[in-house]
Amino acid sequence: MADKMEDKYKNIPEMEDLKIRFWASTAYQMTPEPVPAIDNLPDWWKDRPLYQVTDDINKLSVTWNKGADSASISVKHCMPFFDALTMGYQLPLACDVHVKKTDNPNKPEITWDDDAPRPIEMRGHIEIPVPPGCYPIHFLWDMRWGTKLPEGWSLMITHPTNRYDLPFVTVTAIQDADRWFGGNVVTFFLKKDFEGVIPKGTPIIQFTPIKRANWEMEVDHELQNEGLWDVERKRNYLYGFYKKHRWVRKKYR
Repeated sequence: MADKMEDKYKNIPEMEDLKIRFWASTAYQMTPEPVPAIDNLPDWWKDRPLYQVTDDINKLSVTWNKGADSASISVKHCMPFFDALTMGYQLPLACDVHVKKTDNPNKPEITWDDDAPRPIEMRGHIEIPVPPGCYPIHFLWDMRWGTKLPEGWSLMITHPTNRYDLPFVTVTAIQDADRWFGGNVVTFFLKKDFEGVIPKGTPIIQFTPIKRANWEMEVDHELQNEGLWDVERKRNYLYGFYKKHRWVRKKYR
């Protein structure tokens, strides 16, 4: 039984090569182009060591507990986290945005250079819950870029994934970008504790193609044996079982 379970994962099916196309109107050609998310990794990720360390930087702090989550490896070994961080494409902010607190605790002052393309709009009312710690103002990113996908694909538009360090929260939406591929405005909320500059080039939106399909939920307890076998197999590795035996590399270029 174990051999049969392992054999089913040995061959990775080839993935279809697809193309996502971005376009901007002539008036907005000066705005930065979208980029693959993997080319825009944050410094806190790039600077993170592969292993956790003690106060003495020269001594690795490793818990020798085979296959356990307590092994002292950093988040860089977590491929599901990496896949989310690097999936799809990101839209960089077109210019520096200056945020200043005012006497009104619910209304900051927001400015940008006179010759820069307008990066932000504001709606006069709020229709959705305000995220905790954010101003009760419905801001909009002026996206300016349209996106065209192959037939049968939609586009998830969301906050840059796992980027909780950013001083705003972009709201998630899904657009059927094979049928509508014009540019949009995208809702976001600004964090109240932030004052300073959001630099040009900061990722403000993440785009991820998703294939449309009809789904039906099923609770299947017959999967228990296979799931528990994987858990037991993992115990033979200090770390890296998922990456070596289950992970499939994704490409966004």
